[in-house]
Amino acid sequence: MTPSSSPASSPNDSSLSSVPPPASRSGTTPDAAAARDPQGHFTQDFRLAAVRYAATCGKSQRAAAADMGLSDKTLSMWINDARPDAAGIVDGQRFDELAQLRAQNRELLARNQRLTAERDFLKKCATYFASPTNGGSR
Repeated sequence: MTPSSSPASSPNDSSLSSVPPPASRSGTTPDAAAARDPQGHFTQDFRLAAVRYAATCGKSQRAAAADMGLSDKTLSMWINDARPDAAGIVDGQRFDELAQLRAQNRELLARNQRLTAERDFLKKCATYFASPTNGGSR
């Protein structure tokens, strides 16, 4: 995110293996501003990169979150979901599953709230129409 983070990369990192290095070793910090989907949510790839960066950068979670432009609470929640080991290796399948379950839970809570509001409205309507009218013609 800042220009001072880019000179930290070394040319020796690319010759070590064919496996791409984690974000912290290559000197690049995941950029939160460019990692949003059309709905404005962070992409799953960015979340994984952020967790890997926080696990391997050698900084505190708060400092790593500040580097990426995130709140430390958000990063902490992602780290708890991912449970990376000391090397920054994350079980991506488990992390994806938790993200899907959280999204499904949000949708179900919103639907429950909408249905509860509809039910309450229908109760009020039923009470209104069930009450006797005063002085109506018959």
